[in-house]
Amino acid sequence: MTKATLTFFSGLNSIGGVNILFGSGNTGIIFDFGISLQSIFSESVRPRQRAGIRDYLLTRTAPPVLSLYDQEQIGSISDGDLEKIWNRSFPKYERMNVFVSHIHQDHMALLPYLNSNIPVYMHHDAHSVLKAVVASGEYPKTAAPIRGIADLETIDFGDFSLQVIEVDHDTPGTSGFILRTKEHSIAFTADWRMHGRHSDRMQRFVERCSEAKVDVLITEGTRLRPELLFNKPIDRYEVNVTEKYREVMEQNPGLVYINILARNVERVADIVLATKAAGRTLVMDESTAALWFVAIQNGIRPLEGNPATDDLETIRVLENQEPNAVDPELQLPYQTVKLEEVIANKSAYSVYLTYQNLPLMSELETLGDTSVSSHYVHADGNPLTHTDPTLHKWLTHFNVVYHYHATGGHAAPHQISDLIEGIRPKVVIPLHSMHPSLCDSRGIARFYPNYGETVDIDQLAGIKSSVLI
Repeated sequence: MTKATLTFFSGLNSIGGVNILFGSGNTGIIFDFGISLQSIFSESVRPRQRAGIRDYLLTRTAPPVLSLYDQEQIGSISDGDLEKIWNRSFPKYERMNVFVSHIHQDHMALLPYLNSNIPVYMHHDAHSVLKAVVASGEYPKTAAPIRGIADLETIDFGDFSLQVIEVDHDTPGTSGFILRTKEHSIAFTADWRMHGRHSDRMQRFVERCSEAKVDVLITEGTRLRPELLFNKPIDRYEVNVTEKYREVMEQNPGLVYINILARNVERVADIVLATKAAGRTLVMDESTAALWFVAIQNGIRPLEGNPATDDLETIRVLENQEPNAVDPELQLPYQTVKLEEVIANKSAYSVYLTYQNLPLMSELETLGDTSVSSHYVHADGNPLTHTDPTLHKWLTHFNVVYHYHATGGHAAPHQISDLIEGIRPKVVIPLHSMHPSLCDSRGIARFYPNYGETVDIDQLAGIKSSVLI
C-alpha cells in the first residue's frame, strides 16, 4: 500500500493559491484549487482564453497533476514536461478528487479547467455562491460534477475519510476539514477569522480537532506580518460595517456609493436592509444583481428567513452600460433604473459601485446636482487595499468623501497562536502567508515545506518541537 503523503504545490509564502495534494493507496485529493494573489498573472496579464491551463501548468501556477484537467485543453503537455519544469516527480493516483474550501478566486479559480470525471466537494452554501458567480459571468461553469456537502458531514474515500467543518470567514460555506487515515489525522483550517458573525465555529473547530488528536495542523496565516507581532490589532465587526454605511446615508444628502465583495452574501443582505431603512434605493449593476439573486435562490442557510431575500423593492438594476457575460437565460425579478434617473435624484439612491465600474462616476459626479459631495464606503470590496492609487485618483478628481470600513476575513497572529495551542497538534504548517515563519506556535513544532515537496505523514507526525523551533 502506498504510504500517506502530502505534496505542497503553492500558497506556501503567498496570499492564497493553496494547492496541496494528499494521497493514500490509489486515491488522492487536492485542496484548494485557486490561484495566488501574488502570481505572475494579474488583471492586466491574464492567461490565454483557449490555452489558460497550459499557461498555468507551464508557469507552475496550477498543480502538475495532468489527470485533473480536460485533456483537450492540456494538449501535448506531458508528465515529463512538468517533471522537467519542477525538477522532480510527484505521486500519482488512480482516483483523484478536489476539495474547495470557499468561493474566493485564490481558492477556486482553476475549477473551469477540470476534467469532467473529477469529483469536487464543497459546502452546500459555497456551491450556491459558485453557481451565482458563474451566472454573473465572472467564471465559466466547470464540467466537473460538484457534490454539495453539509457541515460535519464525513466523506469516505476508502483509505481515508474527510469530515467537513464550517469555519468563520467572509463568504458563506467556508469550510476546513479533519482528514483521517488509519494511523493519523490532518486538519486544514481554510481561511478563518474570529471577528465575523460566526466566531463560535472556530471554538468548535478547535474542540473537534482536539477530540480527533490531530497530528498535523495546516493553517492560514494571512495576517502574520512584522508590524503585528507585538501588537494585538483591533478588529471591526460585521455589525459595524452596516452601522457605518447607514450612518453615512442618513447624515449626507448626496449620492452614496458602497463597495463590498458580492460573494459576502450575508453582508449584502445587511446592506439591502440598511439601504431600505435609510429610505434609499440600492442600485446594482446586472452582474452584481445576478450574483445576489442566484445565490439566495439556491439557498444560503444563514439567510433562511432573512427579509432581504424577499425584498424586490429596494434593489434596482442599472441598465447595461456595456455588453457583459451574465447568463442570458437568467430573469432577474428587480426593476431596472436608468442612469439619468439616479442623476436626477441622487439623495434617493445608493450605488453599489464595483471597482471596474468606477468610470460611472464620470456621469454621476458631473451631471445633475453637484452642490453637495458624494460619499464612498469601502468595505472589503476590490481593490482590497485602502491605498489603491487608481481608486483614489477617481475619488480625488471628483471630491468624493472616502470612508474605509473593512473588516477582513483573516485571523490576527495571536488568534492563530491560540488556535494552535488549543488543538495542540504534533506539528503545524502555517501557509497562505507572506511571512509564515512569524507564526508563534507556542512550543508546537513547525514545518515549512518547499515548493513541490512530498512529505510522508509518518515522518511529519514524528517531528519533534526541538528540531524546528
